[in-house]
Amino acid sequence: MGRSDFWYGKRTPLWLIPVLAGGVLALGLWLTDTFESGYETPAAAEENVSIEFWTPFSGGDSSFMNGLVAQYNQENTDGVTVRMTNNKLDDYYMKLSTAIVTGEAPDVAIVHASKYAQYVPAEFVTPISADEAEQAGVNWRGYNPNILGRTILNRQHYGLPLDAHFGVLYYNKKWLEQAGVYKDGKVLLEPGEQGFKEFLQKIRESVPGSVAPLAVPNIRIDSLWLWWSLYSQIDGGGRLYSADGRHAELNMAAARKSLTYVDSLYREQLIPPDINDATSQFARGEAATLFLGVWSIGLFEQAEDLDFGVMPLPRIYDRPASWGDAHTLALPAQAKNDPAKRRAALRFADWLTRRGDVWAQAGHIPAYEEAARSPEFLALPYRSDYAEAADDVAYFPDHPKQGRVSDELVTELEKLWSGGQTVEGMLRGIRSKIDRILEE
Repeated sequence: MGRSDFWYGKRTPLWLIPVLAGGVLALGLWLTDTFESGYETPAAAEENVSIEFWTPFSGGDSSFMNGLVAQYNQENTDGVTVRMTNNKLDDYYMKLSTAIVTGEAPDVAIVHASKYAQYVPAEFVTPISADEAEQAGVNWRGYNPNILGRTILNRQHYGLPLDAHFGVLYYNKKWLEQAGVYKDGKVLLEPGEQGFKEFLQKIRESVPGSVAPLAVPNIRIDSLWLWWSLYSQIDGGGRLYSADGRHAELNMAAARKSLTYVDSLYREQLIPPDINDATSQFARGEAATLFLGVWSIGLFEQAEDLDFGVMPLPRIYDRPASWGDAHTLALPAQAKNDPAKRRAALRFADWLTRRGDVWAQAGHIPAYEEAARSPEFLALPYRSDYAEAADDVAYFPDHPKQGRVSDELVTELEKLWSGGQTVEGMLRGIRSKIDRILEE
């Protein structure tokens, strides 16, 4: 499937055509409004090799990436200037996809590992040959194999892994100490369903009523991340599709078990209802624990009077697992190939992934293993408490329609947590709903 086929061919979702049309019409206005970080030094500005770098880092992690780009522009001896454009994650992939289709793609871009199943068949990102990688100094063996594997399709490399980010359990030491479940610097938590539920019950009995034992919004994607984590902890779980990817195929026993358990946390209000901004709630000290991605650590470190810790999501079932994804650096398809810019983009991408110890200040785990083992990374507070969990990331399946399936799952889970349907009702209908998406 080529780039034109992705948008206009028989497999094009009908809802996407008007969206694309509006996106193309708005492209000119957007290009002038989007924040750019050039960091051009006088020496670099005189060179004729300038590359465009797009990212979706509109949160606290953007400052760390800005600093790295500035450092590269100052230090590189290739005469290369990197111009970084930050975008909001909410519409980043619509903008990136539109830019690729209209021949305005950046030279290098952050692409989540979960997008490769869509972007590679659509020819939105280009393979990196062995010769290119060797000339740029890329050492594929230097990356965490669990993360690297997400960028390889059909035995070809399509990107350089930058990090892993995944769900962890944040905890407020004050509230856990008050509940008697935190002593001598350790969280006291028994394994299994009952052990975790008793842990939350002890917290609820000991903290003010305004403090959530566990904060997870019952809307948006956060609760999908939690359910997927527990579903993936069960032997045989973590499945959504048949082997050929044409039909829905869940492990119904594992799905039922994990859904029933998470639903009980909402029904018993161990996860209180109507949580809108769980991150701010935890930062204000109004949640004893929080399930969220590692990217919030930098924010919590700056919160006043917040004495917190972080740990991997507890093992409730057969094996450790937590939802996650990875940031990678990919080379988007270009309307006109420029070998000099492509070489520069690949060298920059290689340099950036080797500075994972700096990027880790944003909370992410470096994909380059030397950076993950470096004294600089290990000296960062909290990071070593969950770094090994990068080996247990439970990614969503590689499927070109996973994004739409995730949206459908979020909708169904919202109905479940609010009492609008039962676990059995959701499971009876979910396969047919996924199948309809796959057939479009």
